[in-house]
Amino acid sequence: MKTFLKTVVRMFFPQRCAYCGSVIRADELMCDECSENLPRIKGKICVKCGREEKTDCNCKKAEKYFDGLAAPFYYTGNVRLGVHMFKFRNTPESAEAFGKEMAQTVKDRYSDICFDYITEVPSTKKRIKVRGYNQCFLLAKEISQNTGVEHKSEVLMKIYETKKQHGLKLLMRKGNLTGVFDVRNPSDVEGKTILLCDDISTSGETLNECAKMLWLYGAKEVYCISLALTKKEK
Repeated sequence: MKTFLKTVVRMFFPQRCAYCGSVIRADELMCDECSENLPRIKGKICVKCGREEKTDCNCKKAEKYFDGLAAPFYYTGNVRLGVHMFKFRNTPESAEAFGKEMAQTVKDRYSDICFDYITEVPSTKKRIKVRGYNQCFLLAKEISQNTGVEHKSEVLMKIYETKKQHGLKLLMRKGNLTGVFDVRNPSDVEGKTILLCDDISTSGETLNECAKMLWLYGAKEVYCISLALTKKEK
């Protein structure tokens, strides 16, 4: 039924590339140019920060509450454009394309890990009302559908609104998130191996703060998946 409805919708509204917005065939998720030129993270990758070790890793294996971070892309070029459209131009359908790429990264980087479930970085009710959806929820749902890992929504909650992390200095990013997140039901977390989903990771502080709460409530392991990571500043 879902596939049929998508087909009907695409008869009246052209399918567009999730990354650059160009018109594509109804059975595609991205255009040929984006398929060939998106800034994929390749080579030997740092398990801790998810970036290429030789060129972009600067984490120095710093202690984090999560056990690993992975992402298919760097946050630049058309990936940055696509994320901007997804978050600020009302394109929730982009989650299908993004989630598929993220799911493949989960399969490639976490192939030996048995997750109990995937959950998303939470948002406040106010933010969801303004945007119309929680983009991380949509991504986690798509990853679940493409990997078979159960999606358990709203394991975490965001207690109050904060300044946007992007643009803040590292020290401010850490202080900006202290005490912001909590776990709704501790029994959902204790002893579990959890996959935590976010859209973009810059310093990793949002994921780290979420992972800290999961760890404090007894999670066995927490691994993170993001659509895109910022590159190391030169």
